[in-house]
Amino acid sequence: MEFDNGSNDFQIQSNQLNEAPSKKRIRSGANARERDRTQSVNSAFDVLRAMIPIDPPDRKLSKIETLQLATKYISHLSQILTSGEDSEQEHSFYDVCIFCLTNKINS
Repeated sequence: MEFDNGSNDFQIQSNQLNEAPSKKRIRSGANARERDRTQSVNSAFDVLRAMIPIDPPDRKLSKIETLQLATKYISHLSQILTSGEDSEQEHSFYDVCIFCLTNKINS
């Protein structure tokens, strides 16, 4: 009877050894998918950064800066469409539009 018990222990250990590579393969696949997802998100941020006029143009924005400026830029463009023009008179002394300034500096 002791031999059978040892045999079962061997089978349990053998099964555990066989499961380990499978878990590593699963984890490796998950890591690869996460790397692809991260690269995709970073590429999308690069495209968005290229759409936002900033000064200096070669400044790399962080992700949060990119989202904040993109939101402001969309609002600015919407305001231009609504008003029909990009007028300096619409801005008060403290409410300076960075996008209007960037366009004037680059012109």
